[in-house]
Amino acid sequence: TNVDDLLSLQDQAAKLRAEAISLQKALEQSKLEKIQKETEKVDRWIEELLIEAKVNENTELLKTVDQVFERLTEDRYSAEQVNKIFKRLCEIRQQESRSNCSPLMSLLVDAAGKLDCTEREENPNKRWNHKVERGLQKKLFARDWNIELDDEENDVGNPWKLR
Repeated sequence: TNVDDLLSLQDQAAKLRAEAISLQKALEQSKLEKIQKETEKVDRWIEELLIEAKVNENTELLKTVDQVFERLTEDRYSAEQVNKIFKRLCEIRQQESRSNCSPLMSLLVDAAGKLDCTEREENPNKRWNHKVERGLQKKLFARDWNIELDDEENDVGNPWKLR
């Protein structure tokens, strides 16, 4: 019966391993779907915020800085949303940097700068923290010189970090 018990345990272990592998695959699939949904959401923000119209697959008419500024204000975009748009634009165009800035990126940074300069009393968007453009410029500069910056979200508790 000892051998039967061992064989039974081995059988159970094999079933548990198979179930664990299945769960791991399902978890990875779920993560990929979540990333895909987030990417689609940020792409939609880019379309709504920065692009006036698509002429064809390779040509887009962009909004003006004032139009983007108004949209940022009226739709109450947060700094986090703008940073996600920035990150997505960098994913789309790998060579994005301060010296090699795409029109979309320039438009985003300029509009964020204009909103940063707006007095808090005049800005209905109370989620705006007045430091967004500086952070975007810092990231573009770092990309220019291939400097890896720590994610600000992950580095909140670092007292030695210069801000």
